[in-house]
Amino acid sequence: MYDGFRIFTLMNEPINPFSLSSYAGPETFCDRETETKRMVTNAVNGVNTTLLSTRRMGKTGLIYHVFHQLRKSRKAECVYADIFATRDLRGLTNQLAGAIMKSFPEHKTLGKKFMILLKALRPVISFNALSGEPEVSLDFAQPKQFEQSLAGLLEFLENQPIRIVVAFDEFQQIQTYPETNIEALLRTLIQPLKNVQFIFSGSNEHMLAEMFGSAKRPFFSSTQPVHLDAIAADKYSAFIQKLFGDSKRKIHPDAVEFIVYWTRLHTYYTQAVCNRLYSTGAKDITLEFVRQQCNGLLKDQEGVFVQYRNLLTAVQWNLLRAIAGEDKVYQPSAGAFISKYQIGAPANIQRGIEALMNKEMIFRTRDERGEYYRVSDCFLARWLEGQ
Repeated sequence: MYDGFRIFTLMNEPINPFSLSSYAGPETFCDRETETKRMVTNAVNGVNTTLLSTRRMGKTGLIYHVFHQLRKSRKAECVYADIFATRDLRGLTNQLAGAIMKSFPEHKTLGKKFMILLKALRPVISFNALSGEPEVSLDFAQPKQFEQSLAGLLEFLENQPIRIVVAFDEFQQIQTYPETNIEALLRTLIQPLKNVQFIFSGSNEHMLAEMFGSAKRPFFSSTQPVHLDAIAADKYSAFIQKLFGDSKRKIHPDAVEFIVYWTRLHTYYTQAVCNRLYSTGAKDITLEFVRQQCNGLLKDQEGVFVQYRNLLTAVQWNLLRAIAGEDKVYQPSAGAFISKYQIGAPANIQRGIEALMNKEMIFRTRDERGEYYRVSDCFLARWLEGQ
């Protein structure tokens, strides 16, 4: 999977293969073979997908990897729309229009056809000063006009001669829109489409699970869920060894073992540690060197971590430290847990749990033992362990 990888910059220095912000190609993408196959199969067989996982587990990277496979096989064209920053139907419509324009440049056939449609809507087209990506702004007086425009965008995609896959990232954001019927509206627009398949992804696993799993909601049972868990330790370890080896760098087996343990195989944090190690230029990476760099990562973020204490009540802070100390907490109201950390009455703990969940400082998930709570930020959890 990783054979032959080596990329060079103009200065003949290898690019850091442990990307933190973007998909850099299949050579630097670790595993996810089962999930990729499932999502590609869904896309080409008319099945929509809900991608579920905890935060920073690599959902966006997986979406782009699936897109790469679909485009490579010429089975579909793909549109990625991150709607996290949208606040209403207007923002959603503009974001989708901009995503389509980015996916189909004007010099291509589909791009030319789309620009004819878009110009009829009289948009203001600009380019993001930081990313250089196109941004579309439609400004109508009536909300109904945005509904019609959104329907027109989806109809355009439906009428293309090739299958289209649209990924809505941070899809749970639509629950914050002021329009009360937004879920029903989108379900009504999406349901009749035959040539357009959707991937719904987001950073709030429980909100998405409720949207697609509750019989009371419009999107109930309309997609196939794909759960994204941690990558297996042996596969991630081999991946790390391979990418360091490709640049003629040695990383000792016990150093790799420590990385996957210390980062809990949580994709973003594993990548962040490896990115830092690679950036040092070290050719012989030992366990002690990895420990030093991990401590350095925590030191770099200590100012942010300290500020968290000012944002939380004493009960919430002590509860956060206790959860970090346990790693996984299955029964936060259990007497043994309360006694061990001296964190107060069960009623206060329950309120603290809810507050930390709302602030996204902790998350709830489950394993073979049952449901448990964990600190969301792996680096924060490791820092708290030392306090």
